[in-house]
Amino acid sequence: MSVTKCVCFRRAFRDLLPLARANGWTRVAEITAATGCGSGCGGCRRYLAAMLASGATRFSVCMDDGVPQACAPDPWDPAE
Repeated sequence: MSVTKCVCFRRAFRDLLPLARANGWTRVAEITAATGCGSGCGGCRRYLAAMLASGATRFSVCMDDGVPQACAPDPWDPAE
């Protein structure tokens, strides 16, 4: 299973990345201020930071304090 969105605010990273680039957001706090993402449970914050740093929008579940790693789509996911 991969992490692809902010669950609390139901916003997909694939939609947030172009929004961040268009608005010049380079910090998670800027995404949070504009969309709320990262202000609910906070579980997506590290993935949002990795998205901004790498440009990836799909990540392996990160169970430790490490940096989330980009991953391929899950076999059951529809084509993006």
